Amino acid sequence: MEWQNVVFHQGNEELQRFIEIGVLAAKAGVPIHFHVEGVRGTGKTTLIRAAKSRLPQLERVKDCRYNCEAGSPHCPEHQSLTGLESEVVDTPFLEISHSAKVGTVVGSIDLDKLTSVHNPAAAILPGTLPRAHRGIVFVDEINRLADTSPALVDVLLDVMGTKPGRVQIEETGLPTVEMPVNLNVWAASNPDEEPGPLQEIRRQLADRFDFVVRIERPDQPEVIRSIMNASAQNMAISLEAEKQPLSDLSLITLDEQAEDFLSNLYIRYRLESIRGIQAARLGALLHAALYGRRIAGFSDLAAILPAALRHRIEAPKLQEIAAALGEEVVSEQKKATSPAKAKKDPAKDRGPQRYPALWRGLWQRLSKKQNQSSGKTVAVNTPQEEKQGATQQNEEKKTANALTNQGETNN
Repeated sequence: MEWQNVVFHQGNEELQRFIEIGVLAAKAGVPIHFHVEGVRGTGKTTLIRAAKSRLPQLERVKDCRYNCEAGSPHCPEHQSLTGLESEVVDTPFLEISHSAKVGTVVGSIDLDKLTSVHNPAAAILPGTLPRAHRGIVFVDEINRLADTSPALVDVLLDVMGTKPGRVQIEETGLPTVEMPVNLNVWAASNPDEEPGPLQEIRRQLADRFDFVVRIERPDQPEVIRSIMNASAQNMAISLEAEKQPLSDLSLITLDEQAEDFLSNLYIRYRLESIRGIQAARLGALLHAALYGRRIAGFSDLAAILPAALRHRIEAPKLQEIAAALGEEVVSEQKKATSPAKAKKDPAKDRGPQRYPALWRGLWQRLSKKQNQSSGKTVAVNTPQEEKQGATQQNEEKKTANALTNQGETNN
């Protein structure tokens, strides 16, 4: 399925956002790894595979199986050569199946060259990971892979442990080949089915993912009809046509106050892994770039922070962070709408901000609690709030599910 034919709705809004961010990251050469969780039949795999049509092209050394950059080749075939020809090809999008072996994922002996009649030679055949350099690797049902293929998980830990990662190819009779790989790992799983959530099976691998994204079932009849009819209708959640993403991340900075907020977050809540903070910072920069902004602020943090933290901290801490972040977003909005700010930056935002349902629901619930305890009206406003009544109740139910990690959607 092509990306433009996907039916978007509120349940897959967050995955759509992170696919867009991931595509931008691949173009900028900055790898990010995300893991989408959701019950079966919600379209996790369909959306991710549809993103293949969104990937840009890249320039590489002509016929290089490792996708070497012409100016700085890294593979054993070209790293010592200069003046190489180049070609433009599609960004690689490869998958690791559950039947894969370490040799097919990392690399093995090239039997074609070894058995050549005219010029037999011992050579390495690159596996999925080296061939996906500068591209995407997709692992479906990664919780099952973690349960049944510990050797492949060890390989992924090496690839995702640093940026860029590395692979090491070892074959009897050949020298060991080690090379960097700069790739994005996208994964999907259903945590409600055996063998269970990834963080309970291989916590170390779960921590390697920068973001954990939720996807939920559609809850509107018209969305169901569109999906059944394979309609190309967009449910008004896709990115605006006039928005021009920035691909050079060096032009984008994180607001100083937002950076202080992240730094204090790590210390105050004693986060187990600093990867969550690093992922949140990178995600905020990419989100700002996606909307054509040169400064990432609290609104960008609010859009991505749930996915960066929900698999790393407990629900009570997430509630505290939601309260603090809500106050910062409101303060940022007031500054943005002041007359002085409007004169300096009249075209600040190229599109409406879309906050995850998790934040919207938490802000609404926290506001109600403050009202009840103080007897005063305390407004916590977010842009593009959901309609009142039934829609608000639906948001709160979804928030409760997210916080309890149930992963099920209310229809």
